[in-house]
Amino acid sequence: MGRKGQAFEAYRVLIAMVIALAVLLIIVSTITYFDKLRERVSLETLYSSWKSAVDSPNGKVILARDLFVPQGTRFSRTQFARQVALDPACLQLDGEKAAGFTLEDSDVDNPYVSVQASVVGNVYMSCQSVNWIIPPGPEDCYAYCLLSFGKLVAGPI
Repeated sequence: MGRKGQAFEAYRVLIAMVIALAVLLIIVSTITYFDKLRERVSLETLYSSWKSAVDSPNGKVILARDLFVPQGTRFSRTQFARQVALDPACLQLDGEKAAGFTLEDSDVDNPYVSVQASVVGNVYMSCQSVNWIIPPGPEDCYAYCLLSFGKLVAGPI
């Protein structure tokens, strides 16, 4: 091979590296896109299930199955209560630490469930027209609800 052939070989390697980098970028972008899509679909499923539970406060346990929740996500009573015009005091949260959901209730007025690492889990919810949550909610709630992240709701306490 002549001098020109050897000189062009470096450009061929450079072109191959640029193409490989472009393919890698496409693959990483695709993975990120599908993770965000999975997160959005999971949250939409959770919120629509929540609205169904509140719309029919009959004590039936509604399950939102296999939801993807990314690390650092926090769920509060206020967040759910605002969606259905419910007093946050009419809502109780619970979380199963072994399933990846931690109930942070050091602030009694504003407890929340946090996710320490990305998790795929179930959320159980149940609403009733009678005051069955702990601590008891105000008497003027049209529904008394329990949202349990990763822990099965047994029914009225």
